[in-house]
Amino acid sequence: MLNLKKFALSLKKDQKGSILIQVALSSMVLVGLLGMGVDLGRAYLYRAQLSGALDAAALAGAKSFHSATRDAEIQAFFDSNFKSDYLGGQVGELVITEVDTVTKTLDVATSGTVETVFMRLFGFDDLSVMASAETTSKQTGLQLVMVLDATGSMRTSDSGTVRMVALKSSATTLVDSLFGDDASNDKLQVAIVPYVTTVNVGHLLDSDYIDTTTMPASYTYHPTDLDKWNGCVEARRTNSTLSAADAYDVKVEHEDEDWVPFLWRPHYDKKLYSLSDLTGPNGEVWPAPDYQREGGSGESSYDAGPNINCPAPVLDFTTTKADLTTYIDGLYYSYNRGGTIANLGMVWGWRMLHTGSPFFNDIAYDDDKMVKAAVLMTDGQNWIINDGGKHPYYDDRNRNNDNSDAYDDDGDGNCPQCNGVYDEDDETNGPAVHGFYNGDYSGYGRRDEGRLDGQTGQTSTGTAINKRLAYVCSAMKGMGITIYTITFGSGATSTTLKNLYEGCATDTGKYFHAPDADELDGAFEAIANDLADLRLSK
Repeated sequence: MLNLKKFALSLKKDQKGSILIQVALSSMVLVGLLGMGVDLGRAYLYRAQLSGALDAAALAGAKSFHSATRDAEIQAFFDSNFKSDYLGGQVGELVITEVDTVTKTLDVATSGTVETVFMRLFGFDDLSVMASAETTSKQTGLQLVMVLDATGSMRTSDSGTVRMVALKSSATTLVDSLFGDDASNDKLQVAIVPYVTTVNVGHLLDSDYIDTTTMPASYTYHPTDLDKWNGCVEARRTNSTLSAADAYDVKVEHEDEDWVPFLWRPHYDKKLYSLSDLTGPNGEVWPAPDYQREGGSGESSYDAGPNINCPAPVLDFTTTKADLTTYIDGLYYSYNRGGTIANLGMVWGWRMLHTGSPFFNDIAYDDDKMVKAAVLMTDGQNWIINDGGKHPYYDDRNRNNDNSDAYDDDGDGNCPQCNGVYDEDDETNGPAVHGFYNGDYSGYGRRDEGRLDGQTGQTSTGTAINKRLAYVCSAMKGMGITIYTITFGSGATSTTLKNLYEGCATDTGKYFHAPDADELDGAFEAIANDLADLRLSK
């Protein structure tokens, strides 16, 4: 005990020893503070990396707000941007919360722990870190037109699903993704343009834009009467030089060049019918039109009428979700006739978006509060197909039976069931004068007429159509319209077609090839996500 007192007294008298103790104690404090700074810096870096990954994940989720795979997409984006063992830490589960379904506000949060290096000396083995991100949809408007293939080949099945069934499902997916739970949205305007070799716009066109001078008097507009004009129109005059003043088929405005009603006139190629004021080429009086609007069940290769292959009427812009889903559910494919002419579908889609004639859209191209966009989808080549062949009455075979009918085909007053007089030449005189067509009728008239750059063959008309589609797409992009394109199914695999549609799109990321229904659904959902213009709200 005495020795300890002496030691203490000696330290008291020894100033050097006192300073040494003070320095030692101060150093311990400084080392502790520096160690705490290092550990807190590690925690800050961890939180910054965590926050960045949550931002990316939340944006991805907000773009697919109403998708069934939304949470999985959020997790995938988070995992790709944040390593679970970053800085030796451990991260917890993501907590995904729908804050507001109307504004599509989404919150994504998580927490983690970071192991300490120095602070563990003082009993703190790890530090807790929390972070979150919230996204909200911008209120930017969208004016979208969907230009959809309704040709006869849409009856074909790919991987067990009929193409038209797949299209209706996928188009509905896009609508659901855009509208979400909203029954209507004033900032969303969507129109739908089905096309075959023509487009049905008669109910929207001003009558001053329609030239009926070559039409039968009875062929007036009626949306459902199959003996009347149902609303499809032919392409206007064209020119092999598409920039020429008279290349009206690729021009968006009216420019004092009217549209002529679509009329598949009766001829000798299995399309025999007559109207009260429209007979065969040689004045033949044939039966009344016998056909249906839709292809498929009940369709016959002998069906004939003025509106065959005229698709469903265009749906004008609507802000109501139910209008769109009901319309899509009623879409149908046409007869396997005519072919596919996508440029006419696309140019009418452009006219729907255009601020001038013929429809005078009231949203300016440069309106920074409204995006203008188009989706173009096809399941096959552009072309005007071959005619279906001669009608048996006019194929110059079995003439005795053919000439025993009740039709005075050559107009001389004789036929077995007319006046009891057999007329051997009754069914050969007409074709001898007027001939047969090798190509079908389309929005460019009979293929044999050569209205497409003088081309009269199936493949060569396809080349002319492709040229026009590329021109229209380029013109639309020049006006600031965002274009998405889709080639769909086993009939749309040619390199030429895929390159054409990829070139039509605004960029390569906006072109999709969908071999089957699942891929088509994914393409439409990807387009919906791309159209969702989002921002981080905090």
